Amino acid sequence: MLHSPFTSLDDLLAPGTLSELAGVAITAVRCAPFTGGHAASGSHLLALETNDGRGPRFIVKRVALAWDWIMRATDDRQGREAVTWTSGLLDRLPPEVTHAILACARDGGGWAILMRDASSTLFPPHDPHIGTPITPADDDLILDGLAALHAAFWEEPEAADPALGFCTPEQRYRSFSPETGQREVGGPDFYPRIIRDGWELLPTLIDPGVANLVIGLANDPRPLAAALARYPQTVVHGDPRPPNLGLQRNEATTRVVLLDWQFLGPGTPGADLTWYLYSAGPSRRSAEETGIACYRHRLARRLGHRFNEGWWQPQLELSLLGQMVRCALDLAWAAVRHESASTRERSRAGLVWWSEQVKAAAHLL
Repeated sequence: MLHSPFTSLDDLLAPGTLSELAGVAITAVRCAPFTGGHAASGSHLLALETNDGRGPRFIVKRVALAWDWIMRATDDRQGREAVTWTSGLLDRLPPEVTHAILACARDGGGWAILMRDASSTLFPPHDPHIGTPITPADDDLILDGLAALHAAFWEEPEAADPALGFCTPEQRYRSFSPETGQREVGGPDFYPRIIRDGWELLPTLIDPGVANLVIGLANDPRPLAAALARYPQTVVHGDPRPPNLGLQRNEATTRVVLLDWQFLGPGTPGADLTWYLYSAGPSRRSAEETGIACYRHRLARRLGHRFNEGWWQPQLELSLLGQMVRCALDLAWAAVRHESASTRERSRAGLVWWSEQVKAAAHLL
């Protein structure tokens, strides 16, 4: 079902609008900067308190090319997170997965995204290179939620058609490229400086052939995207890392909460799996191989006869290579620049492991 955006931020935040969206009477709204975290992309977050603190709380995310470097890096000119709602795609999420978006509005040259406050369901803020422990039980729930998402849109990648504004695989793999780091390094956000420094450090830390291949694909991921396109496609979230993940628990069920849909688009299931394995790596109490086996079992069970090793293994190997394209700069930066000696050592070990995945998959390009 298509949804129409509100015409302005003021219309979106009017008490009558919020009353209708929340299903409760709201008579007063107070807006303040959000203090429960930050957006790594440079987008602006606001906290909404209603009825003098006695009503529901909301979060507003304001996105625009002018201040969101990930929008620029992925050539997002239509407000991709808003499109996930206006297109009706979020209405089709499987019951194992939920989101927080209630509505969207035009906001000058950008978009405002209204979300319920899901803070209580999320994993606590943490240093992404160290992490907050994710138990094996929670790990299984997250992997099962990702498998449910992928199965729900299996061989229906057009549900997130890039022509509508969704993210292409090329845009996803190019987002943290050396070009992005050089272009954005002078801005107010810290992560582009990590991107620039990480790519400069990488050739000094790993096999030169691996470094050249990974840097080449970061600059031009079309060979990787073409190789992945040979295998079954689905809709991928694109950024299932701990700050964007939560668990909504009640007596009967637990649902995976997914936030930040700016990398949403078509892809192979390994794209989400490998991003989660890497980004939650320091937090998880399970090895990468355990996570892969768990996810494979959950996806195979949901797909039934549609699952087979003929496509599973090569798309997994290519996705692991693709993850090195997305994370090599981060590992290289942490291996040299992180203040914690144990994190530097762990990041160097990570570079070895991910480099082996690149070597194993290079013949598939």
